[in-house]
Amino acid sequence: MNVAKIQEFQKMIQDIKNDIVEVHQDPDGILEIEINGHLRVQKIRINLKVNDQKLEETLPGLINSSIESVSLKIKRLIEVYQKNQ
Repeated sequence: MNVAKIQEFQKMIQDIKNDIVEVHQDPDGILEIEINGHLRVQKIRINLKVNDQKLEETLPGLINSSIESVSLKIKRLIEVYQKNQ
């Protein structure tokens, strides 16, 4: 790959990341997380009636699954881009 192609590919990845925003919620409706394509949590909404223990049990799993979902979406978009090149 030449330098121009690499730079084009890097820009494409950044554009993809900028366009992705996903909202994930746990099955019990305790937490809702908004995460972007840069894998940054933008917002967290927490049910005020939840106790600390349940929050500690739920939050890590929801963050992990949100990151995995966004990462897979980025991967699929990169694969489509590569096929078209």
